[in-house]
Amino acid sequence: MDIDKLSIKKKRVMIYFIEAARQLMASEGIRALSIRGIAEIAGYNSATLYNYFDDLQHLTLFASMSYLRDYVSALSCNLKPPMSSLQRYRVIYETFDRFAFRSPEIFYNMFFGRQSTKLPEVTVQYYALFPEELKEHFPSVRKMLTQGDMYRRDEPIVEELVRDGFVRPENASRLSAIVPRLNQTYLHELVNGKDVSPEEQHRRFIAVFDYLLETAK
Repeated sequence: MDIDKLSIKKKRVMIYFIEAARQLMASEGIRALSIRGIAEIAGYNSATLYNYFDDLQHLTLFASMSYLRDYVSALSCNLKPPMSSLQRYRVIYETFDRFAFRSPEIFYNMFFGRQSTKLPEVTVQYYALFPEELKEHFPSVRKMLTQGDMYRRDEPIVEELVRDGFVRPENASRLSAIVPRLNQTYLHELVNGKDVSPEEQHRRFIAVFDYLLETAK
């Protein structure tokens, strides 16, 4: 679907459904999502939803993307122009996981779940509907935010780390592969009921993350 070719009215209807799904997720949880429940909140019948989304899982990805709003907003505040690429990379993950670990099921489903292969396309479409959410970011960070694939999201930042001498070229691909996988593991533990607070899980992740950065020099 080419969002840019949709009329303003059709874009507005898509946004109504996305916001309705987000509202239901926030109040009842991701497992409570249903076509009927979302349609009722949006103010449309269930059949209308299928004019814009393939199925419930497809809409769930769009609604999950809205959970990145607070992360993107916080990231915009936390990233400062004088920062080095190494500092930015650390801030990106520190900020991301403070939000992801509070809503692990939603973030895990979005980036690593069964429907995550659709995320690159959904990401492009979502930011076409909500371009204001990207705000002003460094080009490499903007490129990262518009990548739906968790592994490819790291690539532009890691390229900067190599260029600035923080990571050896031969370690770049390893770092880009290991850090997202580590993130997946820590999210998966929370999804499966690991008895640890989001704050403690965040501290554990950052400790290993810092070790990997030091090793990659």
